[in-house]
Amino acid sequence: MMCLLMVQIRPAVAQEVNRDTLHLLQYYFEDVRQSDQHLIHGTRYYELYPNAPGNSFMEPNEFKTGSVIINTREYIPVKLKYDICNQRLLMSYPTKIGGYGEIMLIHDFIRGFVIGEKIFRIHSLPKKGNQFCQEIGTGSIKNLYFFHKELIPLNNSLESFNQYTQENKDSYLFMDGQIFSYNGKKSFLHLFPEQLHHDIKSYMKENKISLRHISDNGINDLIRFCTGLLGRENNEIRANP
Repeated sequence: MMCLLMVQIRPAVAQEVNRDTLHLLQYYFEDVRQSDQHLIHGTRYYELYPNAPGNSFMEPNEFKTGSVIINTREYIPVKLKYDICNQRLLMSYPTKIGGYGEIMLIHDFIRGFVIGEKIFRIHSLPKKGNQFCQEIGTGSIKNLYFFHKELIPLNNSLESFNQYTQENKDSYLFMDGQIFSYNGKKSFLHLFPEQLHHDIKSYMKENKISLRHISDNGINDLIRFCTGLLGRENNEIRANP
């Protein structure tokens, strides 16, 4: 049901798989030869509210090529999409009778994943605990987005009692080993020393930046600019103690 010959496995220490898991894998993937149990263990995915308007997934609602780290192994390429209503990662696999099936990977075993160009890693968010967040930036400051949807009651409908909300994302900065939330220009600025506010505001004005609508490339450039300002500020402090 799944062909793994095209999946690159990066070497790491193997994890022991218990007997119950092996029986489950045999049932779902009985025709897989030389299967990798770390990649394919999981449960079949079923849409619980197929008639509910909207969907539970990060937009666009489609499988995209990416990679996933399960325990200590990274698998690439795989087809993934992210259920942000229930915070579950789905993988698509070809079935032996044709077409594709979907399995829900076991959440606790996932260390990180990439969907398209978006990189997700686990972060401990204020009041939310450990969550997968899109991580943007490679320096000492990183921008984090936590994507989510809700399933809410739907009134006056004969087809469904529920509907999915639009995609939302909460914004955070990871800096100095801590995570801080922001929801706009004002709260973003307050995360930086006051003497840097003028330069940051000027940069945002010159580049016509709205934090509510900024692209991933735009927030990456903004974070890189702010990181440079902080580095310059720290150098001046060290030079003039």
